[in-house]
Amino acid sequence: MPPRTATKKTAAKKVATKNPSPPPTARLIPPKDGATVRMYRTGHGDCFLLAFRGKKVSTPVYVLIDCGYKPGSPDFINTKIKEITANIRAATGGHIDIAVITHEHQDHVNGITEANYTGITIGKTWLAWTEDPSDDLANDLRKKFKDKLLGLLAARNRLAAAGDDKAVEKIDSFLAFELGGDDTVSFNAATAEGLLKAAGESMNKKSMKVFKDLSKDVKYLRPHEKILTVPGTKDVRVFALGPPRDPELIADLNPTEDEGFHPLTLGAASAGNYFAVAAAGEGVQPPFAKRFCITQPEAMTDSMYGGYFTQVYGDDTTPPSIALGIPQPGPNEVEGNAVWRRIDKDWLHSADQLALAMNSQTNNASLVLAFELGKRGKVLLFAADAQRGNWVSWSKKDWTDGNKKVTAKDLLSRTVLYKVGHHGSHNATLNGKAQDAHANLSWMAEGDYAGEFTAMITAVRAWAETQNGWDHPLKAIKDALLKKACGRVFQTDTSLTDMEKFKNSPAADWTAFKSRAREDRIYFDYDITE
Repeated sequence: MPPRTATKKTAAKKVATKNPSPPPTARLIPPKDGATVRMYRTGHGDCFLLAFRGKKVSTPVYVLIDCGYKPGSPDFINTKIKEITANIRAATGGHIDIAVITHEHQDHVNGITEANYTGITIGKTWLAWTEDPSDDLANDLRKKFKDKLLGLLAARNRLAAAGDDKAVEKIDSFLAFELGGDDTVSFNAATAEGLLKAAGESMNKKSMKVFKDLSKDVKYLRPHEKILTVPGTKDVRVFALGPPRDPELIADLNPTEDEGFHPLTLGAASAGNYFAVAAAGEGVQPPFAKRFCITQPEAMTDSMYGGYFTQVYGDDTTPPSIALGIPQPGPNEVEGNAVWRRIDKDWLHSADQLALAMNSQTNNASLVLAFELGKRGKVLLFAADAQRGNWVSWSKKDWTDGNKKVTAKDLLSRTVLYKVGHHGSHNATLNGKAQDAHANLSWMAEGDYAGEFTAMITAVRAWAETQNGWDHPLKAIKDALLKKACGRVFQTDTSLTDMEKFKNSPAADWTAFKSRAREDRIYFDYDITE
């Protein structure tokens, strides 16, 4: 779709609301018979505060899921991470019962700093099994990923030396996702190299450590294990659907033709056979074995073959072949000193595709949680940035619930709130039919639950269009969500006043939705009753 023009000023104005911010001491109190989801407008990033009814009405239970943003994106909606974390402190009374970090990406964790979370205590911290230092498979995946990052950095530095600023800028944006930081951090190659060599002490990991240090209990969740509970609540249960404990599924990134909402573009772009080799290997390596390689300077100065290489392949300082007295080529001959003959750095241009695949694999290692309000009750699905392999894995196993089984299809059929995957990106929500073998949008909110289905998209469209035209949210996905939810779709950069009832939506459903939704400059609140 062609980019829509939107300025910082108009985007901020669109988000602004006449409702004043609540007092700084205001607690977030859920309804007596349900929960409240607070979707913070951090910018292009995730931060959700869930308030559940406690066993005592006067003592709500709070679950925080992620806290991050892409630097620059909050400017488009006039919010600051410090005021958001201050609100979290006030809303929870300074205590978070469970803090969840879904995956190690900048836009999910960089708001987590010691300064931002001063005065806050945490009961438990939940992370995906991929972060477990005692898990052999997780350790193997981390080692391979770090090796690839080092290789990617090496490719980045070679491109910088060759003066390819555009390629360097693109790779730097990917490295920033993996290594982290906020608006105050000046990201550069030296910073990246130092972080990578410091045994994984990236800024993202430092952010994750803040929650670990504040918590009394750190748990690494594996999919399809025992059904979890939220301590302090009467009957809230939690099901971990992903990430899969299968490297092949984590590497399975893109929807097939039938599963996508439009033809694949970014993720399916081909960079030749080398890309497949690089993506599977230990980083970015030259396309030929070292024994077959010679550097350009060595080739041009070789005592025996230097003249040949200079005349036929040339270099940046050599005049055209005609100046060397080489006969001009005939009509069917190729001129000597032809720059296009060389692949000095052409193979490095597949590095951005490797970076994209690496970013996507981190997304695909997202912790996916389904919160059930009461046994066999309504479900809130938080899919983080899960992509195809993660989605496919959800239905591979069931949960044991006494003498019964709980399936992923059952959980999704009762889902009334869907935190849309990866800002509404093309590969983070699967299309499909209710009868398909693995999870997709059609599995969600069936029967009596359909009239309440609501979606939340963490995206700032105007900012996304400045990032090489990121299509967040993809129009086809948002249209599908709007249709399924009959208009009940929140988006970071839009106001409740922008949301319109679909013609086929019963008036009573829309009235009930509007009565449960509230808006502030820095968040949306949405109540779900059991």
